[in-house]
Amino acid sequence: MKPKGKTKNLLVYEKLRQWIIKGTLRPGQKLVMASLAKKFKTSETPIREAIRRLESDGYVTFTPHSGAVVTEINQQELSEIYVIRISLEALATRLAVPYIRQDDLLWLKKKNDEMKAAVAKDRYEQLARFNKAFHLRIYKAAPFPRLYKMISDLWDAFERWPSIFTYIPKRAAAALTEHEQIIEALEKADVDRADDLMKEQKKKSLEALQQYMVQRRTGSPEMLEEIWQKRARN
Repeated sequence: MKPKGKTKNLLVYEKLRQWIIKGTLRPGQKLVMASLAKKFKTSETPIREAIRRLESDGYVTFTPHSGAVVTEINQQELSEIYVIRISLEALATRLAVPYIRQDDLLWLKKKNDEMKAAVAKDRYEQLARFNKAFHLRIYKAAPFPRLYKMISDLWDAFERWPSIFTYIPKRAAAALTEHEQIIEALEKADVDRADDLMKEQKKKSLEALQQYMVQRRTGSPEMLEEIWQKRARN
């Protein structure tokens, strides 16, 4: 049964978007409308509309010979997303500080402990999910829903790429320490400190990511296959 109020177009769009984000549909993979229509048990019209919407979101690209394909991931796109996130997430943190409550702090500490347990078991994709929840909990405290939506969408876009912790494990331990510092700044209601720490964490992650991409020839078939295999194991 489909969720109340959701049209077939929306259901198809959301499922295709989820498949792209999670890697079920990989970068460069062709989207065949007839096959998708059969899979969704629908006509090609909802598929066509969903693909058009995904194109406007940047998830799908139309090419002269292949038609609709899942957009390739490249270094420029990843860097762009990260640079935007640095500014928006630091701003959201700054705005959230006055609204952080005791139950938020307790939740953040517990989530960071869960992340430590995930690291100890080398469960880096699980760690990535906990990490996303940790950050979004902070940003949601600020009464700026549009800002939160922008950040959440950017996190979703970045999920097309396997977690940074999967292929740069050393970032995991550093991130946990940085989280403890962020929590401490939130406890003290130190707006400037929390802002600076969030910016610094994002910058360090971006630098590690860029270094890795240069070393491993970003977007090469070998690199993509390596990280997808790592994602599957996690």
